[in-house]
Amino acid sequence: MEIDRSFMLDRIKTHYRFKRDIDLARHLGVKPQVLSNWRKRNSFDAQLLYTKCDELNPSWLLTGDEPMLTSALQDLHSLQEESGVYVLQEKINALEGRIEALLEANTALKEANGAFRETIDIMKKRISELEAGK
Repeated sequence: MEIDRSFMLDRIKTHYRFKRDIDLARHLGVKPQVLSNWRKRNSFDAQLLYTKCDELNPSWLLTGDEPMLTSALQDLHSLQEESGVYVLQEKINALEGRIEALLEANTALKEANGAFRETIDIMKKRISELEAGK
């Protein structure tokens, strides 16, 4: 099975959070046309990639077999992802707490509103009685 080098270039680009091929080309120190030619030919300069992106697993560059990153960096990358998930979970928990507090405040406001309506109804009734001369 032929290795999809263009896909591998996309994964490298994603790893570095580059949006465009020109950004990856700058990082590698090549002209954008070189990157374009690599994609057209389904090839790349593995030695150059390893030199400029030393956290890439050399085996992955040659064979396409996972993992993409060296083991130490893969562990760090996983930890960062887990940390990101942890941070997001903490934010979700905080938002859920705020939602709960807002729901409680909403209930209290509804009760207060009901009490005010009862008071208004009593006052209207009393005004009507006073106007009727009772």
